Amino acid sequence: MSYELDKLNEWMWSYRAARVLHVLSGLKVFTHLEHKPMTAEALAQACGAPSELLEKLLTAGTAMGLLEKDGSLYRNSPLSREYLVEGKPLYQGHMIGHAANVWDVWTDLPGKVGLRLSQKEDLDAHRNFICGMHNITTAIRGNLFLDVIDLSGRRSLLDIGGGPGTYSILACQHYPQLKATVFDLPETIAIAQNVIAQHGMADRIATRKGSWDTDDFGSGYDAALLSNVLHGPTSRAPMKLAKAFSALEPGGLLAVQEFLLSDDKTGPLIPALFNVMVGAYSQAELAAEIERAGFVEVRLVARDDAVGSAWLTASKPA
Repeated sequence: MSYELDKLNEWMWSYRAARVLHVLSGLKVFTHLEHKPMTAEALAQACGAPSELLEKLLTAGTAMGLLEKDGSLYRNSPLSREYLVEGKPLYQGHMIGHAANVWDVWTDLPGKVGLRLSQKEDLDAHRNFICGMHNITTAIRGNLFLDVIDLSGRRSLLDIGGGPGTYSILACQHYPQLKATVFDLPETIAIAQNVIAQHGMADRIATRKGSWDTDDFGSGYDAALLSNVLHGPTSRAPMKLAKAFSALEPGGLLAVQEFLLSDDKTGPLIPALFNVMVGAYSQAELAAEIERAGFVEVRLVARDDAVGSAWLTASKPA
């Protein structure tokens, strides 16, 4: 990633880490940890917070360097011991509380200048999300995909939840023998068809409208792509993987891109912050889900923590 793009990425997402700091400090997590390490469950009880969400926040705090983790126990990092424990000479909790109190000034800023930010149900918001996936793939993630996912000799790629179809476009541009099918919801497919046409790939990339909740993915493919659609235990990953398995021919390749936590769940930062918002598996957890679906030879082939991208491959037994 270039320096300029790295700065843009930092500015557009830095509010996530700020909010984690606001909440952990407001709950007095660091003060509770001053005298002894505690589990997430014990901290949740002490703070009066829901344990599942607090554990995600603790994972993010660990990735940020605010906490340290030993097994299931959390303790303050040197930074937190000096600045975030109430009563210490250099305590900064009141200033953090002030920063949290003026949050709404910045939340309300778009409306004050007449800018209407789309609500979740608006078509503009959906378009921003889908086209945003195109932006980040073309500028940041696409090269890693081409570097580590070998589609030599593959002829039919199924792009499940493929959004704008960017990975299919990149794959077909790189592999002249390859054709692809993008499977997604009808409103997303309408966007994908335009993106595919703009890249002159309509003759090699088909689209298939459907919902993974109710529809199968078809059959006869020798490669399948699941890019950022297996976001932790609430993502119905077993169902999606089972349908992908059925869609593949024996010997077919599965490629999975995800935000992956380390197995001890102490980071990396981008997956840890994403986990608070949506959900994330650890590498071992996701590999186990892939194996339970019947795939073999599960391997981590790339991990770029700077962009939060990790790639796993597996195969359907021949």
